[in-house]
Amino acid sequence: MTGTMRAWACGRAALCALALSSMAVEARAAAKESEAEGGDATAVAPQEPAAAEDADACVDENVKADLFAKRKRRDVRDRLFQQTNRHEITVLGGYYSSDLFDGTYVVGGAYAYHMTEDFAIEAHAAMTHIASSPGSELEQRYVVLGTKNRRELLYQADLVWDPAHGKLRLGGAIQHFDLYIAAGGGVIDSVLSSDIAANAALGLKFYLGRAMAIRLDVRNYVYRQQLLARKEWVNDVTTTLGISLFLPVTE
Repeated sequence: MTGTMRAWACGRAALCALALSSMAVEARAAAKESEAEGGDATAVAPQEPAAAEDADACVDENVKADLFAKRKRRDVRDRLFQQTNRHEITVLGGYYSSDLFDGTYVVGGAYAYHMTEDFAIEAHAAMTHIASSPGSELEQRYVVLGTKNRRELLYQADLVWDPAHGKLRLGGAIQHFDLYIAAGGGVIDSVLSSDIAANAALGLKFYLGRAMAIRLDVRNYVYRQQLLARKEWVNDVTTTLGISLFLPVTE
């Protein structure tokens, strides 16, 4: 029934458009004839606004809505999750892969302020410890650690860029996510290092509602460690999973 009504409405709109086109042609012809005879062409011209009003009245509202929907740009869409001018607080934990020592845990947190939907500034802090098994080659050769305090603190400040906003279907639900890239610098404080460090990260945020997100982050730290009389450049990597809270909770 709906399809029949829509077809009838489209046919009616087409007939109206044809009639209005004929009226417009006749109006222009009359105006030219009047002008050629020395008359006032404006006497015929006012008929065209009336014809435009008749066109609006003639076209069915449902047909107009369908036409406007088809003309809407496909790349314009409303974002489910707004970040601009919001604060993001994250708690995270995961695995710390050391370049020279054994892998171990890492825990930490981050605070970010989102200046726009695509850019944010973030302060990042984490804690781990330098793990070295007694049988490792490094300890056997140099006895680097011994009974020293093995705690290591990582402090970083980053610029975060979200180059891609997307969505995927998981089961029957649509999941929105962001891909982000972060880079910056800071300090790594431990018994083997009190040096400046650079870091870069690649991550994903999967949004839960309008105030929370699950965050997966892979981050590389480049800095120098003191091994006896030498300083070695190292690349340590952290892989963390965290949960973020966005404030204010209501956008």
